[in-house]
Amino acid sequence: MRIHARKRKLHTIIALCFMSTLLACSNDDTSTISNPIINVNPSSSERGALISYQEKGHLTTGEIASNGANIGNVSTLTTHDIKAYKVIYNSLYAGELTKVSGLVFVPQNTLGALRIIQHHHGTIIPSADSKAEVPSNYNGSSTDDDIETSFIGAVMASNGYVVSLPDYVGYGETAHLEHPYTVHHELAEVSVDMIRATKNLLNALSVDFSKNVFLTGWSEGGGAGLATHKYLQLNYPKEFNIKASSLFAGPYDYFLFTSDILANNDENLDNLDIYNWSIYSVNKFTPSLSLTKETIWSYTVENQTQALNIPSYKPNNIYQPEILNPFHPEYIRLTNLASNNSLINGWTPTGNLFFHSGTDDEIVPHYNSTNAHKQFELVGANSKLYEYPGEDHYTPLYNYVKTTIQDFNSIQ
Repeated sequence: MRIHARKRKLHTIIALCFMSTLLACSNDDTSTISNPIINVNPSSSERGALISYQEKGHLTTGEIASNGANIGNVSTLTTHDIKAYKVIYNSLYAGELTKVSGLVFVPQNTLGALRIIQHHHGTIIPSADSKAEVPSNYNGSSTDDDIETSFIGAVMASNGYVVSLPDYVGYGETAHLEHPYTVHHELAEVSVDMIRATKNLLNALSVDFSKNVFLTGWSEGGGAGLATHKYLQLNYPKEFNIKASSLFAGPYDYFLFTSDILANNDENLDNLDIYNWSIYSVNKFTPSLSLTKETIWSYTVENQTQALNIPSYKPNNIYQPEILNPFHPEYIRLTNLASNNSLINGWTPTGNLFFHSGTDDEIVPHYNSTNAHKQFELVGANSKLYEYPGEDHYTPLYNYVKTTIQDFNSIQ
């Protein structure tokens, strides 16, 4: 749950990057010209259909390496210039066909079929101030673009991968809709269709690509990435070949994560606002298991804004007493809802799994990664855990990106 409002340490890193002209645009004047929107299948009702695309910008290898210089040395990883394309495509939102958006980075002057990485972004608080964090809002020149687009996505693409970055519903073209925050089945649906749309874009651009798919994600996006791995494997095994997922600090053990929040009911939890938004969203977007709002909250919660605007940072001041009582049926119903949103039980992942986590992460506790790794090892999956002693939710970023590229490049 990488959060806009609390990126204190990361903001320090980003500020340093800005001093080195973070995301400086190409000096070519054409890079600032608005390119036309290309309509492809505007009337299609097929999931994953590419409705339209628009070239958004261009970055050279030197610019990408310079942008990341104060995060870490990526000069050996940046080998290709890249172009960025905004895409609009069809996907599902609460079971209904919806036009959603995302961004695709395409490396230039490559040889052979390109492999696809899909990166899933972390928490973006819905507000006017957070628009620059949305991948499809990237404009090729702004220094306000989110670090996940401008650093993670750009560096991986410059290493020779097509990088797909879904906005998710609730951002970009669907900013008028509520975001299904940490709702793993919803995030997986829109992510699966983003991969399809990316392939359709590459076909439209006459770019050769491999059937192999790699997945990454940070925070909320870590959960989205693992959920997408699960959906691709279990529901679309003939359509996609998942080679590996490399995931950073995601809420995979959502059952324990939620139980932990409720158990610390008399403590001030610094991130209770986003935790509460998560519970609200999972309850809303899982109607078969949902509880009434009045059953959960002791204050009025009718939408995601109210879920975020909590009157207190102590759980016992915002939740009904029954929800905090482990022996009460309503508590059991809520934790069953959380268990349904967990990702670590009931399947054996194929391909390779790489989990990254700081041991001192106070936003998404480290046990999410350790529990996922141990469970998947237990059932015979190929899983590896990278632990970063003494590090938090943000500080392993450079090592995560560098190690992920090295791991993916080692897989044939």
